[in-house]
Amino acid sequence: MPKITTSKWLLLLIAAAIYITTNLTTVKAAASENEEIPGWVSFQEKELKTSDKKVFELSDKHVIYKDGKGKTLWESKEDYLVQDEFITDIDRNGDEELILLLWKKGRYGKDKPFWVKGDEDSFSQHIGIYDIGSEGKVSAKWFASDIGRQVTRMKLMEKDNAILLTEDIDENCALWMWESFGLKNINNEVKFIAFGDNIIHEEIYQYAARKEKGSYDFLYKPFKKEIEEADIAAIAAETILVDKNSAVSGYPSFGSPLAVGEAIKNAGFDIAVCANNHALDKGIYGIDVTTDFYKENKITCVGIQNSSDKEYKPYEIISRNGIRFALFSYTYGTNDIDVTDKYPFAVHYLPRTDAEKKKVIGDIDKAGKEADFIVVFVHWGDEYSKDISKEQKEMAELFSKTEADVIIGTHPHVVQKTELIDKEDGGKLLVYYSLGNFRADQGKDKATKTGEEAIFYVAHTYDGVRLKKWETKELNSYWKE
Repeated sequence: MPKITTSKWLLLLIAAAIYITTNLTTVKAAASENEEIPGWVSFQEKELKTSDKKVFELSDKHVIYKDGKGKTLWESKEDYLVQDEFITDIDRNGDEELILLLWKKGRYGKDKPFWVKGDEDSFSQHIGIYDIGSEGKVSAKWFASDIGRQVTRMKLMEKDNAILLTEDIDENCALWMWESFGLKNINNEVKFIAFGDNIIHEEIYQYAARKEKGSYDFLYKPFKKEIEEADIAAIAAETILVDKNSAVSGYPSFGSPLAVGEAIKNAGFDIAVCANNHALDKGIYGIDVTTDFYKENKITCVGIQNSSDKEYKPYEIISRNGIRFALFSYTYGTNDIDVTDKYPFAVHYLPRTDAEKKKVIGDIDKAGKEADFIVVFVHWGDEYSKDISKEQKEMAELFSKTEADVIIGTHPHVVQKTELIDKEDGGKLLVYYSLGNFRADQGKDKATKTGEEAIFYVAHTYDGVRLKKWETKELNSYWKE
């Protein structure tokens, strides 16, 4: 056995000391990391490709950027522990960016408020965004301070990849959108409100002419704050608009002056629901005046179409807070007035035949591919009856076979029940069978002078957009408060 000299022993001792010191440092760092990063954190392992086939590989909390031949072009910082990665055009400028959800020591990134002199020595969670340049160049674009919530997972929105969704440990979701020079947390839910039949009887327009100098703002003044606080507000505009004094009239053939439309606009309504039995009271003339007015005033009009339209448009899309709503509107009929031979798209009717029902199902399912949430407005049921009619039940059952989420009913002029019904796909369909009147002067009894406001909240969840909660609020629908 060869003899080990003193010098060799010394070299072995030095090597052992270096090995032990290095490993103790690694163990201490790992222990420190494990102590400070919550146990619920799940670090992803994934590989993403850019549009030019380069690869961002996330493994063991570290990101390596490689070209098509496997050559390393860039790496994330050693002291960044990457939880997840994404590639998208977050700032909508036409170029892709790399987005990292990561942990690092300290609350701030490269830049911090001028009044902050130091930083903390504990791990916190951040979102970092990097420009992906040509020739493998990656540069920091924006880096968030401590997110402020404990994010368990993050993803890009399916229908808009420029919006990030995060979910925290309490399963609360938040949306992030690029604005000017950084990510901004945007509202995660939408408050949607809807009112019942808005019917401008003769007594109302005579009063407006006599006492209000032709203005109808007084009708909606009691609800203006409620409308302004909602993200989306809808009104069942049962009486058609006209632009000639000679065409203004009350029951049974309604024609409301444009000043009514002005009041609807001034109140802040976003949607005018127009498929109803009085839609053709003034023929195609009334349809054209009404659709032109709402279009010019940026109010989404559903259920009727202008005579110039060359194709059927079964629904309209309205977006709020990153949620796309598809809006449908149907009526059971138009008081035996029919213009379908010449203007087949003028009014949207509830389906009668099997072929029509199949088309409605197809239209709603098609909308489901474009929108996140579907609302169907339906003019149906028996006037002055609080009971749900056979037709209402049959139509509700038909809509339960589609991707519809909420049905809002009008026409009975009295309030009917609201309920959740089972859908074929296992979900629930919220049905407001009748909201009663909103503004009217039918003068029959208390039932026609009492309406309801439908209120529901729609929110982003990690598994998609969902109905969060709903309610109704009783209101006095008699126009003289």
